[in-house]
Amino acid sequence: MARIPYSRVVDVTVTREDRFASAQGFSTALLLTSTSIIGQLDATRRTKLYATIEEVAVDWLPITEEYKAAQRFFQARVRPPALKFGYFNPAGPFAAELDTLYAADPDWYWGLHLKALNDTANQRALADWAEGRNVIFGLDSNDPDTETPTAVPDASATVTMTIASPGVITWNAHGLAAGDPVRLATTGALPTGLTAGTIYYVAATPAPAANTFSLAATAGGTAIATTGTQSGTHTATAPKFGGSIAEYCESKSYDRSPVFYHTYPDSYLAAAAWGYAAGRNLDRSNYALARRGRIDSGQAYTLKFKNLPGVTALNKSSAVVQAITGFVPSLGVQGDAGHAANCYVNIGGLDMLLEGTVPSRAFIDEIHATDWMRARMQESVLSLLANAPRVPMTNTGVGYLISGGVEPPLRRAFAAGIIADTVDPASGDLVPAFETEVDDVLSIPVAQRRNRIAPDIKVRFRYAGAVHFASVTMTMQF
Repeated sequence: MARIPYSRVVDVTVTREDRFASAQGFSTALLLTSTSIIGQLDATRRTKLYATIEEVAVDWLPITEEYKAAQRFFQARVRPPALKFGYFNPAGPFAAELDTLYAADPDWYWGLHLKALNDTANQRALADWAEGRNVIFGLDSNDPDTETPTAVPDASATVTMTIASPGVITWNAHGLAAGDPVRLATTGALPTGLTAGTIYYVAATPAPAANTFSLAATAGGTAIATTGTQSGTHTATAPKFGGSIAEYCESKSYDRSPVFYHTYPDSYLAAAAWGYAAGRNLDRSNYALARRGRIDSGQAYTLKFKNLPGVTALNKSSAVVQAITGFVPSLGVQGDAGHAANCYVNIGGLDMLLEGTVPSRAFIDEIHATDWMRARMQESVLSLLANAPRVPMTNTGVGYLISGGVEPPLRRAFAAGIIADTVDPASGDLVPAFETEVDDVLSIPVAQRRNRIAPDIKVRFRYAGAVHFASVTMTMQF
């Protein structure tokens, strides 16, 4: 018997809206190394992924610094998912090598380095580089100047220089190494090729001698030839900020290069901290639990107070710890009290990290949360625009953009514990503490509507943050 198709009565069309923006990951770290593995990790293949310390052990002996740093990372109590090794050529310009590595593989967030970079010119270059990227680089330091709250004066001296190719500067017992920065000043005129106030770098070729050196425009660059004439008294200053990377980054208020201070170079404190942070998956959360007031609904965190397996606590006084971190009880991190660096101490018999800050005195979790929210918002709005036939330039269309693209990542941030809660006066339920505002479509310029540019959507929310200090006042009565 003939069967008439359903479409004679009911016509059903199913369209898959499955065009979603790729989600940026925040659980992968990268460890810089200048050691290659032919065919696996070299100038052709810039990164190699490891998921466990056992996989690392296949390529790296336990005596290597690569293994030691990776072991500290994977010792986290909640196992982080992945660590990449990133190769840079030590013979090449350091910043250019970082650019090449990042262009080859940008899919990582937490940056680490080996102890050979501790307190070097390349470490300062690394801090400069990280500030312009969507990464956070943990910088290990062993410089004892970090234990002094005040700035250490930069080395400076009256110098002489030759008109030659390359020009040679004489500075008796300068103590500088190739790649160290130098700034010049003069009461008269410098030779042609050099400019007062510009940061130059001690050239590697010719190698610096005990009392002389040449300058290059970039670290690792070609030595500068000087020409013309000169006059007056010349002064050279090595702006090394006492050699302390903490003081250097603090002076620049950097957000993406937190400093981890320890007296023992093999501690790899940054790797231990990143092992914990990389294991905190902000995408794993429960909105229903958050609305019930459960503080464990998501994986928001602070690094302060965290125990880091494998790291030995510093044996330093409270005054020294304050100089390192800048934290003053009941006041918080103060710029004139210390360097906003991090260290590992014992309080009340418990080993823990203090203070979880970046050099700008913001907190590492704030930078992480901000980057995560920006990424999830971009992905959400883009995915909505890519899947909808169109979003009309009307108040209804913009409302759809807000409800379907803007508010979902905000609710996820609330569930993760990033956005604080507030009480809905109508229902008494806990709801996310955020507000969205947008202009009426007809209030924006006609040209903007003609070019299909939606009115700016403003979002305000309150960051949940964390408690880092508590005071309790008790009264005994009789």
